[in-house]
Amino acid sequence: MSTIQTTMVLAMTADGKISAVDPKAPREPNVVDRAHLEYQVSLADLVLVGAGTIRAEGGTFAISDRELLAAREVRGQSPQPITCVVSGSLNLSPDLPFLSQDIERWIFTTRTALERSSDTTTLQKLTELIDLGDTDLDWDRAYTLMAERGIHKVVALGGGSLTAALVQAGRIDDWWLTIWPLIFGGKNAPSPVEGEGFLPDAAPHLELIETRQVGSNLFLHYRTVK
Repeated sequence: MSTIQTTMVLAMTADGKISAVDPKAPREPNVVDRAHLEYQVSLADLVLVGAGTIRAEGGTFAISDRELLAAREVRGQSPQPITCVVSGSLNLSPDLPFLSQDIERWIFTTRTALERSSDTTTLQKLTELIDLGDTDLDWDRAYTLMAERGIHKVVALGGGSLTAALVQAGRIDDWWLTIWPLIFGGKNAPSPVEGEGFLPDAAPHLELIETRQVGSNLFLHYRTVK
């Protein structure tokens, strides 16, 4: 395993959905979960987020709490962590608000995507494009590169495809799961971990190390043990 600590921070409904069938449908903000997310992101040197999440939300999460910003300064960190979007296809519009936010940006992608995308030249002016393999993302290469650049703490925010890839690569050290007091339902609504899935005898095992309840929101902290 890498010396980089990777924490997966996810929120889901009580029935295990990370969004409704229509991911762009408006929903009341969850102030409690936002504060939790902001604290977790404030600990990171780099935030990993899937391309689908960025396309749906437009931008990345930014820290605004003054105490958290001051704590980052004391630790010698930049005001905002690097945000790294993971996109094997490079299907990202140069007009995304993310690409004009006042943060350091990376995109993990593939050589094939760089060669085929009509937006590669434009994107190179807006962010750092990092080739991690011909057609598939090589997570060993990604973690070596991050370590070489002084990254010690990664916070991954999903979505489901990114989470599945990191689980498959054995890179998640611990998990923070927020359980929203909602039921979304829908057989096509996305879940926290997608990909091909695991049979029971190969499923990663978790150890519950901390629980918190704030109102009807439940926060579960797990450590990966297998």
